[in-house]
Amino acid sequence: MSTITFIAKKRTYIIPQVDVTFQTLTNLFFIDKKYRPCPNLELVIRQLNFDFYHDLLPIIARWASDHAQSNSVIPLQAGTTACVTYTSNQARYILANAFFLNTTTGYGSIDFIDIYHVPFDRVAIERIRCLIEYFRLSSQQEKDDNDHRIISIERYSYGEELLDWKKQLVSIQESKINVFIDRMEASEEAHGFVDFANKKIHIHSIMPSATQEEILFSCCPEAFLAILVCDTLRSDEIVILRGCKRFVDYSGYGETFKFVGSHLNYNSTNIQDILIMDACLSNHFSQYHIDRDLGKVWAAFSKAKNEIIVTGNWGCGVFGGDPTFKFLQQ
Repeated sequence: MSTITFIAKKRTYIIPQVDVTFQTLTNLFFIDKKYRPCPNLELVIRQLNFDFYHDLLPIIARWASDHAQSNSVIPLQAGTTACVTYTSNQARYILANAFFLNTTTGYGSIDFIDIYHVPFDRVAIERIRCLIEYFRLSSQQEKDDNDHRIISIERYSYGEELLDWKKQLVSIQESKINVFIDRMEASEEAHGFVDFANKKIHIHSIMPSATQEEILFSCCPEAFLAILVCDTLRSDEIVILRGCKRFVDYSGYGETFKFVGSHLNYNSTNIQDILIMDACLSNHFSQYHIDRDLGKVWAAFSKAKNEIIVTGNWGCGVFGGDPTFKFLQQ
C-alpha cells in the first residue's frame, strides 16, 4: 500500500493584518463556494470571548502552511498488526488543514463541513467550540515549547493469539475492581480509557452527533487522525491510541452535549491511552458473540499494558448489550 499525507494541497494561508472578516476565512476554504456560508462556525467565532481573527486564526494558518510537518504514512489495513506515529506538531498540522477543509479521505474523512454547514445545529456548534479550544490551548503550549509528544496509532490483529476461554481458570480478584458512579473522566488516575467504538472508528466521519466515542474525540482532537489511518475493524481487531491529550471538558450526552471549557489537567503528564474496541450489535448471548467480545476486551486490555483502566457501559445503549453481562465480560 502506498503512503499518504492526507493533505489535499500544500497551500500557504495568508491572513491580512487588518479588516479580517468571516468571509476572509471562508475564502480560504478548499471547497465549492455554495458550501461556504458555514453558519455554525460563524456563530461560534462570534460568541468567543477573544479576538479569533487577530489572536488565533493567523496561528492556525501558520500551522496549516508548515509543510515541513507533513508526514507520509502507510494506512493501517484490516488484517494487519502495525503502527503509525505522529509528533504532536504533525497532528496539529493535519488538524489545522482540516480546519480549512484541506484534507483528503483516508479510510474515513475528517472533513468538518458537516458540522460547519448544517444550519444552526446545537451539537455541531459545541463540537466546533471544542476544536477551537484545542487550537487555543495548543497556541499557548507552543509558546512554552514543552509539548514534544509522540502520538501512536496501533492496530492489532490478534486472531492467532486468541485464548480458548473454556480452559481459562484464572479467578477475578475483587480488589482489582473499583466501581464508582461518576463519569469515566473523573478517574484521572487511570492509564487507559475505553472508547465505546464503532467498527468504523468514529463512523469514519465527523457529524453533528455526540455518542461516547464522538465526545471523546472532540475532547481529544488528535484522536481524529485514527479516522483517516484505520480501516474498518474486523471481529478480531482493536486499536490503541497513545499520546492523545485531553484538551476539553464537557457536560451532557447526545442532544445535551455541551462544551464547558478547557480540561483542568490538560497539562497533566498522565495522558491516558484510548482503547478502541467495538462491541457486537445483536445476539449478545450467542457463543460466537460472547467469544468475539471477550476477545476484544482481552486484546485491548492486554495490549494496552495499563495498570488501571477506566470503562463504563461498553456494548450497551445503541449496541443493545445487557449492562451486567458486558461488565462481567470486561
